[in-house]
Amino acid sequence: MSGVPALPGALTALSAIVEDTVREAFSRRLVWGIYGSTLVILLFLLFVLEIDIVTGAKATISLFGQEAMSTASEESLMVFLREVQGAIAVFLYGVSTFVAVFVCGSLTPAIFEPGRADLILARPISRHWVVLGRYLGSVGMVALNVVILIAGSYGILGWKSGYWNPGFLYAIPITIFAFCVLMTLVMVVSIWTESPAVATIVAFLALLFSPILAQKQLAIRLLGSETARAVWNAFYTAVPHTYELGAMIVAKLRNRPIPSWDPILASLLFGAVCLLLALYSFSRKDY
Repeated sequence: MSGVPALPGALTALSAIVEDTVREAFSRRLVWGIYGSTLVILLFLLFVLEIDIVTGAKATISLFGQEAMSTASEESLMVFLREVQGAIAVFLYGVSTFVAVFVCGSLTPAIFEPGRADLILARPISRHWVVLGRYLGSVGMVALNVVILIAGSYGILGWKSGYWNPGFLYAIPITIFAFCVLMTLVMVVSIWTESPAVATIVAFLALLFSPILAQKQLAIRLLGSETARAVWNAFYTAVPHTYELGAMIVAKLRNRPIPSWDPILASLLFGAVCLLLALYSFSRKDY
């Protein structure tokens, strides 16, 4: 059906699709993949930080001829711990986004399995709610996982170092936002190709090329023609700015203001366009 139901019926339909998405994630063992990887990472952090990093940092500082308990070394220690937490936050941002896209990449194409589309579309549910339900179900599972992973890592790092930097927690909304954007790309490619592999590869290419395309100023200086610069700018604009989002996490950890909100606005626009294309494409697709 293509009509949009009244709001109560629409919300009921949407919640049913979200629940169906979560159930399918459990049946396919995708939930165990997402939360299992989080457990492994947290246990790895506990193992790696078994050596007291504060003591280790002070020993490192003293090797350079400084008094371990001096004011200078205490300031250096805070800088060292902040940089360690920044590196871990960026690592968690990249890994959690990568794993989430890889694991959830198969949920949308699963609709197109033989008999599956007929079963779902036989319900009195608008196709738009099917797409939105799949999207929200995936985002909900990943968002909970990101909160557990980053908040757990923050607790481990603070416990082991005694240094609690609230900026670390900015990684939670930024990571969830990055996944929300990439998931719209996965959905629209899934609907176009009906292939989880192709959709996942496209999302990974977006992640891979983001740090390269972000070197826009350097590229403008090095590229020899206006055409080449225009092509570079076009690719930069067309790809979600996941690299700059990661740089925002580092900026907040260093207690610095975010230099520009443009990456969030550009990524938000990219995600909105992809989601609208997914809604339109699925509503027009024949089965």
